[in-house]
Amino acid sequence: MSAVSFQSVSKTYQTPKGPFHALNQVSLDIEEGEFFGLLGPNGAGKTTLISILAGLARATGGHVKVMGHDVQADYAAARRQLGVVPQELVFDPFFNVREALRIQSGYFGVKNNEAWIDELLESLGLADKATSNMRQLSGGMKRRVLVAQALVHKPPIIV
Repeated sequence: MSAVSFQSVSKTYQTPKGPFHALNQVSLDIEEGEFFGLLGPNGAGKTTLISILAGLARATGGHVKVMGHDVQADYAAARRQLGVVPQELVFDPFFNVREALRIQSGYFGVKNNEAWIDELLESLGLADKATSNMRQLSGGMKRRVLVAQALVHKPPIIV
């Protein structure tokens, strides 16, 4: 079983000028333990493909599976297998770093996660920022928090 499988994935957007085909029959498998990169010019469909993988967009054709779970039919199980670090800096300005990680844990039903949160904070150089409000962090520190959020539920696949 592949860690990630894209089978004949297509995505078409309807525009005033007619249909725009962002993805056309993309098929590839990424095996466990592989590092994989998507390269291409602007508009090649890289973000669209990742958005479909993460469940943020729906393919108009084909199937995507994460650790055997279909991202549409078995969304919750597929999402638990995936940690996504977003392209943009996205954070809640009302919480400190530790609270943000606790909340993210809760999204995945993970309880009593303090030891792992402490390990993430230490490993990512955020231990001294644990009680800092997200608004107080530099851009680089915010990016590290996003990485910690992607890892907080211990997914086998990181994007």
